[in-house]
Amino acid sequence: MMKVLLESTTAKFFTQTALFFFFLFLVQISFGQTNPDIPDFARYKINKEEFMKRRAAAIAKMRGIADSTTIIDPQIRMDAIRQMDAQEEQQRTAGSNNLIGDAWVPIGPAPIPNGQVAAGPSTAVSGRVISIAVHPTNPNIVYAGTAQGGLYRTTNGGTTWTPIMDNAQSLAIGAIAISPSSPETVYVGTGEPNFSADSYFGVGVYRIDNASTTATLSGPFNLDAGAANIFSGRAIGKIIVHPTNPAVIFVCSTSGVGGIISASGTTPSRGIYRCDNATAANPVFNKLTGFIGNLNVSVHDIAIDPANPNILIAIPIATGVNQGGIYRSTNALDPIPANVTFTQTFIVNSTSTSTLNGELTAIHPSGDVDATFYAALGFNGGTVQRSIDGGLTWTQRIDNNFCGGQCFYDIAIAVDPTNVNTVYLGGDPSLVAAKSTNGGTSFTESKSGVHVDTHALTVSESDPTQVWLGTDGGVYKSTNSGTTWTNQNTAQFSATQFMSIDVHPTDPNFSLGGTQDNGTNWYQPAGTWFRADFGDGGYAVIDQNATDNVNVRMYHTYFNAATLQGYGTVATTASATEGNWAFRGCNGVSGNGIPCGGAVNFYAPLERGPGNPNTIYYGANILYRSADNGTNHTAVSQSISGSPISSIGISPQNDNIRIVGLNDGNVYGTSTGANPLLNLDPSNTIPNVSVA
Repeated sequence: MMKVLLESTTAKFFTQTALFFFFLFLVQISFGQTNPDIPDFARYKINKEEFMKRRAAAIAKMRGIADSTTIIDPQIRMDAIRQMDAQEEQQRTAGSNNLIGDAWVPIGPAPIPNGQVAAGPSTAVSGRVISIAVHPTNPNIVYAGTAQGGLYRTTNGGTTWTPIMDNAQSLAIGAIAISPSSPETVYVGTGEPNFSADSYFGVGVYRIDNASTTATLSGPFNLDAGAANIFSGRAIGKIIVHPTNPAVIFVCSTSGVGGIISASGTTPSRGIYRCDNATAANPVFNKLTGFIGNLNVSVHDIAIDPANPNILIAIPIATGVNQGGIYRSTNALDPIPANVTFTQTFIVNSTSTSTLNGELTAIHPSGDVDATFYAALGFNGGTVQRSIDGGLTWTQRIDNNFCGGQCFYDIAIAVDPTNVNTVYLGGDPSLVAAKSTNGGTSFTESKSGVHVDTHALTVSESDPTQVWLGTDGGVYKSTNSGTTWTNQNTAQFSATQFMSIDVHPTDPNFSLGGTQDNGTNWYQPAGTWFRADFGDGGYAVIDQNATDNVNVRMYHTYFNAATLQGYGTVATTASATEGNWAFRGCNGVSGNGIPCGGAVNFYAPLERGPGNPNTIYYGANILYRSADNGTNHTAVSQSISGSPISSIGISPQNDNIRIVGLNDGNVYGTSTGANPLLNLDPSNTIPNVSVA
């Protein structure tokens, strides 16, 4: 399906951000039908911005992050990784007979063959791809960074992939930069800069030498001149390598999300850094303190004039009055980093990350005095600005609401390195991938076979007909300048993020699992994967009474909200296909004994107990039990402390032994099946964070 967006187009898909929270019914119809991640029966229950916010909150709770003010101590996680590595090495040396010594075999999904796509026939998908870099002279050498699956390299244009950073301390790859003058040197920034709660933090910058062959990894590098760690616990938004000197790099950092909290934890100051000895054994980074008065602020993207790297453009997430927008430096290479100065050339006044976020791309056409910069900005739901004077002034090209209320997550732009007027743009499900041939005045969309939620766009310098795209569904390539797309999610590219997994009682090659943004997936006995249902997959359960691989009772949850609480179920594998799962619970009206309206987590917990069939337990603000495959439910707990249930534990031998954990850290249970449940932590010794 092709869609043309013009400068005069009025945004139809979303209203103002505040209205999302108070008048959801005004926008649910306009968005629901364009979003393949939300099941058909749920598309009029929630809009994507609220969907994203609820998912982010749920993931934050699972990681022990109570709210946005929680202090995260990244050093704890780094110390734990080092200790784990040391213990594993000791066990290997001692020849211990345990899981460390056993051979682990990846089973995928690599890929999911029938993935969720924005339009057209279903194609193969993988996990979230957030950064892509193409070799400057060989278009077949490409690097793709994933949200938590590490870094992949192809040397044959995407036919096959090789993971080359699996031993790194962080597998969230936010930025990749190939040295233009020495392309065997590649810099990799860890941590995902997309501002979602599952955007995991990083540990700094890695350098890869001999990148297209042996791929020798060094790092992480994260120290300043005073030996302070300035990147761990943060995410790297962009790395730029000097056009002619591979030792000089610019790095911008943003907030990252972690899972371990500490009252005394601190995180490094965010901003823009420069390293002048990046090829050395121990590179040193210096903060450009002249940027917004050395403010500790996320900088999502930076760009330089390819012909004059003294000109540096930056987009900060600055929430002070009139602090957001676009900034420009004309002395970015000053020998003294503290002397580098910036001038604000475009103002965005907001406190919203989605509004302040943006992406940059640059080209310096031959014969032009100045570089041309394009900026995709989140304000007004998504606008494109262009500067033809090196970032000094900006002109709006379109105001098309291309990333809606989730510009903090879905935003990408790239310019053809040989044609200043050819621009590529990506955003939320309303605009997955589009192309302009008139300098951004209008865009034509092409998204058939592509998964939604765009994070990365890159054009090959040596063959600009080849364009690469990264989304929540993996990596895609166009060989005709963005007219059509082909997925490159091949058997070696495994980046899907699982929320849960359950295994068949007798066949270890039969599993069911929910995945982030890629549905609920079935690992079949033949060793292949199949997407069994759509949506954002949550908890998955297989009845342990199954005696074969056909008559298998299975359950899984979707997202949950006040007017959508419950789960899907099938009795056979033949029914385990999109749209054929019977929904149990509240779907606008109460159903199967589960009412609407109670507090519930986005990923509401689902657990099985003993019996034939297995009893099924579903947790909202009350624990519900079903003994007949979900047809009927009975409340087996009180509404506990006004906090939703976050986890459920049932004894495999005794259905009367039940324990539930809550978002607020409380734990309740019974050993007799009694209702109400008893407080198992009356002295409040358990931390007041969500029980996972």
